[in-house]
Amino acid sequence: MSPRFSHVFQFGQRWLNWLNRQPPDSVRTVVMETMVKIMACGTSLMGWSIWRCPDPQCNSEKRVKFSRSCPPHCGVKACLQWINNTLAWLPEVPWQHITFTMPCEYWPIIRANRWLLGEMNRLAADVILTICRDLNITPGVFTAIHTWGRDQKWHPHIHFSTTAGGVTKKNTWRDISFYRENIMTMWRYRITALLRKHYYTLTIPDELKAEGRSKA
Repeated sequence: MSPRFSHVFQFGQRWLNWLNRQPPDSVRTVVMETMVKIMACGTSLMGWSIWRCPDPQCNSEKRVKFSRSCPPHCGVKACLQWINNTLAWLPEVPWQHITFTMPCEYWPIIRANRWLLGEMNRLAADVILTICRDLNITPGVFTAIHTWGRDQKWHPHIHFSTTAGGVTKKNTWRDISFYRENIMTMWRYRITALLRKHYYTLTIPDELKAEGRSKA
């Protein structure tokens, strides 16, 4: 059996060492809850089922612990089931993948105001829907919020999948393509306008406040 996912965090007390270095009350509740589930995964804390030999003369039994939150185990099956179910209703048309990013100067603000992640999702969809609305077509879209990059550091961005075209008002299909220059301009305008609109209610990180004072 492959090692449990929790071993990645338990080896050398990596999780506890990292947690002890964080400022008090800085780790979000959802992170703590997730780590508790990961650590409990595959242990008796998650419950278990007992499998017994059907032979009345046999006393053999085995206790199988549940592993509800471990991606290397039951998470793989759940992921494959989700993919198959999703593919069953997605239209069989060309799709285009778009990544919506933003200047790194915005990243600390997003981290200190995590509700902005949902707004980012909405704005990304609005860019594509606006383009399609002007062409009188309705596309199919879905999005995924990512808050990290390949280096596993904070890097909020949106992964966006859209049909490369849409349904017309006459229920016919029209192929189109989305171009980087148009999308980038519309996206950056929207995300900047969002931050300006809520500027006075945003939580500004200390590092940005210090940088502002040094420039002044």
